[in-house]
Amino acid sequence: MVPLRTLVKNMEMLEKSEIRKYIKEKRKQLDSALKEQWDESICRKVLSMYEIRHSFCVYCYVSFGQEAGTHKLIEYLIDMGKYVAVPRVEGDRMYFYAIQSLQDLEPGVMGIMEPKKTCLKVRDAQAPVIVPGVAFDRDGHRIGYGGGYYDRFFEEEPLHPRFAVAYEFQVMDRFPVEEHDKGMDRIILP
Repeated sequence: MVPLRTLVKNMEMLEKSEIRKYIKEKRKQLDSALKEQWDESICRKVLSMYEIRHSFCVYCYVSFGQEAGTHKLIEYLIDMGKYVAVPRVEGDRMYFYAIQSLQDLEPGVMGIMEPKKTCLKVRDAQAPVIVPGVAFDRDGHRIGYGGGYYDRFFEEEPLHPRFAVAYEFQVMDRFPVEEHDKGMDRIILP
């Protein structure tokens, strides 16, 4: 695979769809042992963050496929006594629901695990949010999967601290940013 930097010299020239395709392919090629090691490192770093340690509730995505893994992170947060809420897509919106274990999940939109309908909807306007993404730039901008769910969520609830978890190859110098794109406060890498 041709390194992304050699495809174009100016990252701003790449379309988001090209970046998505490239990063998804890189994630598919990721060695499972290395992925597990990176996920564990990310988990330790997230759990050591002041904002996480001192929060009552944490919003966290449920990892899918080769995304930076959050299953162990969710389990650790629950074991720490944190109120953990995960997203469920309803129409063109995303809402967070509390879970007590990973057993409270079922397949949802695009096969991504979501909270069961019996879970309690949560609204903690300042809870830290662990956000997924395909790619990030050094300024904290994010390229998601194209559905706009997180951008709409943060538009409606702008006070949440936003933390992305990702692998090094997902972070780029620059890429196209649109006005509605919501940036991250911090990107946690292995």
